Amino acid sequence: MYRLIWKYVNKLGVKQKYRQYFYLFLCTLVFAFAGAAVWFIFLKDLLGDSVKWMICVIGFPSVIFGFLCGVFALFKIDQ
Repeated sequence: MYRLIWKYVNKLGVKQKYRQYFYLFLCTLVFAFAGAAVWFIFLKDLLGDSVKWMICVIGFPSVIFGFLCGVFALFKIDQ
């Protein structure tokens, strides 16, 4: 998944200076949308319409899997 996003960023022709920032932004966005999909499809009925739960379900995957794992993937890609 991370290599696929990295290849997409390279195809877009983003300047070298901003390529890593754009990559992290896209990783965070992809996992935020994945968390939102899980929230609206499965968990909204189970947990109710609580905004606190929605922020947790959308925010945790975007920060942990999107941003932090994206940083680790950048270290691996650059080597």
